[in-house]
Amino acid sequence: MDARTAIRNTIDQRGPITFAEFMEAALYGPGGYYNSGSPISASGDYFTAPTAHPLFGALIAVQLRQMWQLLDKPDEFTVVEEGAGNGGLAADIVETAAQLDSDFHSALRYVALDVVPPETQHYAVLPLAEVPQEVTGCLLSNELLDAMPVHRFQVQGGELLEVFVATEGDEFVEVLQPPSSSELERRLSQLTASLPDGYRSEINLGLDSWAQRQSAVLKSGWALTIDYGFERSVLYGPERTAGSLRTYYQHTLGQDPLLHPGEQDITAHVDFTAVDEAMSKAGFVSAGTAYQAEFLQRLGVHAAAERLRAAPLPRPQKLANQRGIEALIDPNGMGRFVVAAYSRNVETPTLLGLDPNTADSQDQLVSLPLLNPRRHIDLTGHQSGSYFEVPSFEDLFSDEP
Repeated sequence: MDARTAIRNTIDQRGPITFAEFMEAALYGPGGYYNSGSPISASGDYFTAPTAHPLFGALIAVQLRQMWQLLDKPDEFTVVEEGAGNGGLAADIVETAAQLDSDFHSALRYVALDVVPPETQHYAVLPLAEVPQEVTGCLLSNELLDAMPVHRFQVQGGELLEVFVATEGDEFVEVLQPPSSSELERRLSQLTASLPDGYRSEINLGLDSWAQRQSAVLKSGWALTIDYGFERSVLYGPERTAGSLRTYYQHTLGQDPLLHPGEQDITAHVDFTAVDEAMSKAGFVSAGTAYQAEFLQRLGVHAAAERLRAAPLPRPQKLANQRGIEALIDPNGMGRFVVAAYSRNVETPTLLGLDPNTADSQDQLVSLPLLNPRRHIDLTGHQSGSYFEVPSFEDLFSDEP
């Protein structure tokens, strides 16, 4: 059954559903987007930092090694990555760990998880049901929270109403109704009363349960999550009248999530104030935040870029690798992503990538990682002899409606 039919059947049986229910079905249900192949690819709808260049995973490995050292080098250091996709980031991290430090590599136990593990994998990816419990190490996620289902709301005549999804003929349409739960009402009440009429945005009610699951998994260590978003006061500013919901369909940005259910990605910016609150309630302590560009800079991205400039590589290969590294720290794109760390049952020494006193780490990599066409995307536009249109970061991550 395709996603459109499954959603229509649910609405026929129950009446209008919340947008969160629609998004859940469109992304993760029968025929859903993440059941439909490989969206993160040259032929797919978007790319991520791990696919842009292996240096992303290599520098995270540098950070993970410091975490292991701060824990007095335990015999087993477990990394649990939720939302691992095809395991590309996992493969880059584990390969770098083997070069960085043989003792660290021996201690490293990497568990990659995803709601729907794909058939094609660069590292063994397990279903979420196989998540370990009470580990020592790090919980890692990259662009996970932005794909969690969100409720949508709109200010109408001074009243905060929830956006539901109904059917009208063969089309899905929006209808406004009172909030579907007391928790949504409570969260809406936290927003300023000065939002203009017609203002709409999104709220993720799944963060508390996600944080509690993190607490069950991690006995001691850190949680490190990387995503795009803002603090609540900025995310729900009165000038952001259209919200942050975006769709991606064949490398094209859109804003109509009711089109192509099961065939397009749907994301929303992360409320990092809500993440902080959820993690605090789950027993975590904030260990700092930084923009991705700053985080990677402190871990040695500039040293690696200098090594690339001096490398005797064919010009097309060098340009492709330069473009990938630039993408990771682009201040108008991925460089603006937020890296947020939280500790649990450990002292909170400053992590290398989050230390504002670290201008640029010395190069700790044994060798410079280079694009692998089986695992990464050539952002100059050429991949395996074919050409595809790479969207600009301004298009992919613009805050403008």
